[in-house]
Amino acid sequence: MIKNYFKIAWRNIKNDKMFFGINMLGLTVAFLVAIVLFLSAHFEFSYDNFQANKEQLYKVYHKINRPEKTELSTAMPYPNQPALKAEFSDEIKYTSRILDGGMYLEKGDKHFDLDVNFVDEDYFEMFSFDMLKGSKKSALSQLNNIVLTQETAKSVFGEANPIGETVMVNFGAGSVPFTVNGVTQNAPENSSIENQNLVRIETYPGYKAEKDNWNSKNHDLYIQLAKGINYTDFEKRLKPFTEKYYQEDISFAKESGYAGDKNGDIITTNLLPFSEVHFDQEVGNHPTDPYYPYILLAIAFLVILISSINFINLSIAKAFKRSKEVGMRKALGATRKQLIWQFWSEALITYSMAFLLALAAALVLIPEVNALLNGHLAFNQLLQASVLITVLLSFVLITALAGGYPALMVSKFETVAVLKGKVKSSMIKGGLRNSLIVVQFTISIGLIAATFVIWNQINHLQNKPLGFDKEHVISIPVGNSIDGYNLLNYYRNALAGESQIQSISGSDGNLGIGKDNSSMSSIFGFTQEDKNIQTNGLNVDFDYIETMGLDLIAGRGFDRKYATDSSEACIINEAMAKQLGGIEGLVGKRLDLDEGKTIIGIVKDYHFESLHKTVEPLTLFFNKPFGISYVLVRTLGDSPAKTMKLLEEKHQAYAPQAQFQASFLNENTNNQYKKEQKFAKIFVTAASIAILLSSIGLFAIALMVIKNRTKEIGVRKVLGADTHTLVSLMSKDFLVLVVVAICIASPIVYYTMNSWLEKFPYRVDVDWKVLTLSGLMAILIAFFTVAFHAVKAANMNPVKSLKSE
Repeated sequence: MIKNYFKIAWRNIKNDKMFFGINMLGLTVAFLVAIVLFLSAHFEFSYDNFQANKEQLYKVYHKINRPEKTELSTAMPYPNQPALKAEFSDEIKYTSRILDGGMYLEKGDKHFDLDVNFVDEDYFEMFSFDMLKGSKKSALSQLNNIVLTQETAKSVFGEANPIGETVMVNFGAGSVPFTVNGVTQNAPENSSIENQNLVRIETYPGYKAEKDNWNSKNHDLYIQLAKGINYTDFEKRLKPFTEKYYQEDISFAKESGYAGDKNGDIITTNLLPFSEVHFDQEVGNHPTDPYYPYILLAIAFLVILISSINFINLSIAKAFKRSKEVGMRKALGATRKQLIWQFWSEALITYSMAFLLALAAALVLIPEVNALLNGHLAFNQLLQASVLITVLLSFVLITALAGGYPALMVSKFETVAVLKGKVKSSMIKGGLRNSLIVVQFTISIGLIAATFVIWNQINHLQNKPLGFDKEHVISIPVGNSIDGYNLLNYYRNALAGESQIQSISGSDGNLGIGKDNSSMSSIFGFTQEDKNIQTNGLNVDFDYIETMGLDLIAGRGFDRKYATDSSEACIINEAMAKQLGGIEGLVGKRLDLDEGKTIIGIVKDYHFESLHKTVEPLTLFFNKPFGISYVLVRTLGDSPAKTMKLLEEKHQAYAPQAQFQASFLNENTNNQYKKEQKFAKIFVTAASIAILLSSIGLFAIALMVIKNRTKEIGVRKVLGADTHTLVSLMSKDFLVLVVVAICIASPIVYYTMNSWLEKFPYRVDVDWKVLTLSGLMAILIAFFTVAFHAVKAANMNPVKSLKSE
């Protein structure tokens, strides 16, 4: 019997190729989109799942309850880790500090500029990264041990065993010999810990000088609690620890008028579960919006819903043509259950073929999707047991609902009514079809409007004036093999006679994210006239103000004529001036910062961080031990390609072994919004597919409806109706549905997109023009879709129209 159902189903499918083709196209595209989005969401949810100790791992952070806002900070002082380990030896099993840095590695005539993580000996006991060569327990047992990544080991030693080999490593303070004591796997793409080349944190330059300093904070700290220890209870036990070791900070805060939280705590030490590190927006590692994977799943659901609505509408419409077949089957004794199985088997064949085609397309297109969205999807993710079960259960549920409903409707046809031909007239005017069309266009309009809002916000972020010249300034990362000051002086001398070069300077921090994919910030706290002051600090060189195009609003810039400018002077921004009490009288004031600095100038606030943050206090000063990490070159901008080539030639002449990674600051600042750009691409794709699927469905429904009104069209033409009148008449009912969809979608989009925009300090408004434009697009698409059939029907010979029934 079941075999017979499928034979008849296949025969019916072949007899109506247009119906089958439309459904196959819509369902295949929908399944393809859903598979890609599902894999993207699954990848986000899979972050750090490979960590065996995930449930016991925590990231340590501080909560500082300031009067104006609560600040969260993951930057820890060096002595915090040994103090925690000593005082809570029973509760804390392992700890490791992680500090990102760079190194210049030499082996024979080979030179490499590499990333490095400075960590503690417990690192491999905590984190589940495979040790490909060497032992986890002894890999970092000695201070001169280095663990290389698989990629680095292959680059340096080829296929030879590197264990026991000596390499020369320079962290910026001279080359030191290290012994290779392990080779670790490259970190998976879904890891919050980068697992770069590894050395002990005690070898970090400046560690000895700062190892007992509780005010110097520059690294992350992770702990692994012993099994059975509840982290919220343990957090409470950290209060005496914080009061003991941060007494000086707490005292300063109290003197500055800090009242603390509801418990009176000014500074608290807190733990973030490692399972939340990827999604925590404030203290996570390169965090992803926690709603992002859910949005992907929601879009996948909506696209499937639109294509399923098409299938339901077309199936019911087609059922009218097969009503006499249903009546005959019932008259010959077919039960309702048998009819349901017959019509559902047709749905199952269509859905199964579409799903298989979508899987084949996904296998081919996933590399292209990865390139487009900078993703890390792999088709074999679908073969994981949990994923496979989820996908198959979803497929069965979708098929049962979308295919089962039309089958259930058809099975309700009354035999006598069907054979008399009354079903068509009684059901075709039902509200189900119209309701489903409204749902389709509500989703499509919503996605179109959301896409416009997201693009507007991205354009706003990329085009908002930042307070510095981002169009004409080139940032050149120094790297670890060159001394930054030497490279800066070399560029000044080598480019002195070049007309396209306006000025050259340097700093220890970049603006935006350059080709070295690195970002850095330094925050300093100090007491000024019994007030606790906190500022971002930036080590710069002469000509920084001129090179960056900053606006001085008081005082002057750094000047070589004043010997003390290179040691005792500083320049602050407006936000820092406000924190100090206002601009008036600040120039010439002495600050208790970095062994004492005198304010010589105040610059207008500029966005030295991304527009995800408001402008914070900033102090520019000279501090030679901090070094110069980026050379900044301001050009005329007449021939950027020629200028970039000139800089590369000079760079290669000075340091042929170093990589040239220069970029314009506008590229760097745009790189800060890659997540939003990726988000926008997904919405553009989803909106395009949604409106395409809705149009396909409307196209087919309009064809069937207009066919059923062929005789009416013929009568109206005989009575004098012109083509324009007939097209308007045929289109009106469908356009009313689109207008209803606009009315439903607009408030939903307004609310949801306003909620999304709230996380941006600098944002656009959800403009009524965006909603209007989205609605007009939907109306035009719907009109031309329906008008295609309406014009064709209106131009038919009325004699043929009247004979059609």
